[in-house]
Amino acid sequence: MISSSTGASKFPENKGLIEDVFHEIRSILSGILSSVELIELYGSGQASTEKNGEKINRQAGAIKSQVIELEFLLQNVRIIQHILNNSLTSKRAPTKIALLLKNVVDDDRYAPLFADWVSYNVKDNREVAYVDEFLVKQLLLNMLFRMQRNSVAQDRPQLSITFEKDLVELKGIYTANANDHSLSSSIKTFHSDSLQAYLDQRICSLIAYVAELHDGRFDITALPDGKIEMLVTIPYDVN
Repeated sequence: MISSSTGASKFPENKGLIEDVFHEIRSILSGILSSVELIELYGSGQASTEKNGEKINRQAGAIKSQVIELEFLLQNVRIIQHILNNSLTSKRAPTKIALLLKNVVDDDRYAPLFADWVSYNVKDNREVAYVDEFLVKQLLLNMLFRMQRNSVAQDRPQLSITFEKDLVELKGIYTANANDHSLSSSIKTFHSDSLQAYLDQRICSLIAYVAELHDGRFDITALPDGKIEMLVTIPYDVN
């Protein structure tokens, strides 16, 4: 078992993170362009067929998913730019934390992607936490999108949200695919041929940064059998 914590204290070393996110954005835009070109091909000068209609619907669905992820990544850019400018502050306010997290998962944009992965475990009925709603929402989405990109297709990731007495715990577990294979040997040092894993490790720095702004922490652990665990804890109160 190998474990690592990556946090706010290390973030200045990761100024390449914004370039990483733009790499992801360029990839998504290329995917959107390819889907549009296929739709044009299926619909141009050909007799309408049921098969072509199915292809068009499939490509339209792909475009919708890519646009949703693009909007999410642009919010990451916004946060990273504030961090690099030393202007990011956590606007923590009393928030119904269970409702906030559930609304993110059940949002029409994200529910088809992630709702089946998420479970809730209530050990304490406390409702209010002092958090920055925007930052916590983005933290949760970063965990979910990271699992989506890096898990094997036949093994659905799982995210459990547990409401403890003094804190909220978000635990994500998934089976790593080839993009994430280097985690089986080392979390802190990535092989040069594993670009996606390297990019996503920097995203872990962003997750950790937001957790630490809330007096919490982030840990990532390589478990046996190729499993990866991401763990975020956020206390209800301001320390």
